[in-house]
Amino acid sequence: MNFNRVTLSCAALIAVNLAALPTPSLAQPAATPTAFERAMLSVLDAPTRAQVEKRAVHGNTVSGVIGTILLNNYYGAGARNPGQALSVAAVDFGRGTVIFRRAPNVLELQRFDPHTLRMIR
Repeated sequence: MNFNRVTLSCAALIAVNLAALPTPSLAQPAATPTAFERAMLSVLDAPTRAQVEKRAVHGNTVSGVIGTILLNNYYGAGARNPGQALSVAAVDFGRGTVIFRRAPNVLELQRFDPHTLRMIR
């Protein structure tokens, strides 16, 4: 009888701990794009906009997805120093330029097509 009580107590403790687990981040609703992000989306052509909107879920922002696509397209077009860490410092859709940061004081300007986010060489 004592063994059954210990088993039941352990099972109850495990059930309480499992019930207290946090919900997965996938259950978070997609954040609505800001006015600035909606303006960025309006410049893109339909296939590129659909790709960005598809990837801008579960905590990913529109501007973050666009930055990632620009980085991927830069490396795909033949980066100046492949394998070196980069981050997007600024994007100018009006001029079709993106500034990549290599180091705190080292920046690189690249041109891109604002409608497709493809690099222009």
